[in-house]
Amino acid sequence: MGKSNSLRLAGHYNANYGNFQTELYAQIRHEAFGEDIGQNSRLTSAEQGRFLEWLDLSPGKTLLDVACGAGGPALRIAANTGCSVMGIDVHEQAVTTASSLAGQRGLAERAEFPSTGATGPLPFSDASFDAITCIEAIDHFSDRSRIVSEWIRLLKPSGRLLFTDPITVTGPLTNVEIATRSSAGFYLFVPHGYDRRVIADCIAGLRRRNCEHGQRRRGATLRPRIEKYRPS
Repeated sequence: MGKSNSLRLAGHYNANYGNFQTELYAQIRHEAFGEDIGQNSRLTSAEQGRFLEWLDLSPGKTLLDVACGAGGPALRIAANTGCSVMGIDVHEQAVTTASSLAGQRGLAERAEFPSTGATGPLPFSDASFDAITCIEAIDHFSDRSRIVSEWIRLLKPSGRLLFTDPITVTGPLTNVEIATRSSAGFYLFVPHGYDRRVIADCIAGLRRRNCEHGQRRRGATLRPRIEKYRPS
């Protein structure tokens, strides 16, 4: 992607996040999703409620939200469960807005939003998080196996990982449809079943590493719960 195009796309996202708290954007979210929970994509409050049942978050636990955008859903999770939240996003305006919202809602002590890209190694120690989510954003990452493996590294024993993939291809698409859907930046279109295979490969690799580690040193092994959610 050329430099001029990258700057244009960054400007597009920053403009979106810069206007996130306006009455117009709130009205759009309400009309599109039925309830404004500060979402940046196709996520309803009912879907998030089902996620929370599975993620098993509570006070004392910490969630990493990858590609958090303006932080609305992550802050709602913090408020509803009492957990702490670390939200990361590559767009400076996104995390600036998220930090502002955290302060407004009295959650600044339990919610951090550093500007961090998610395509490379993340600046966190092994086993740092009880849960990791990535909602409607994994399609922006080209090397999905490496991304998921990195997330697994960050999970505590029995930690839980949940991501949603908004552009799994289940039927024929024209070049025009693909061009329109990918006009806002990089997107990885994958066939049905691809994410399941990625998860299986990552878990198999984890088991091999645990086996090798167990031969050298006895101890607990990491057994993360991983889910790729797909709306019915």
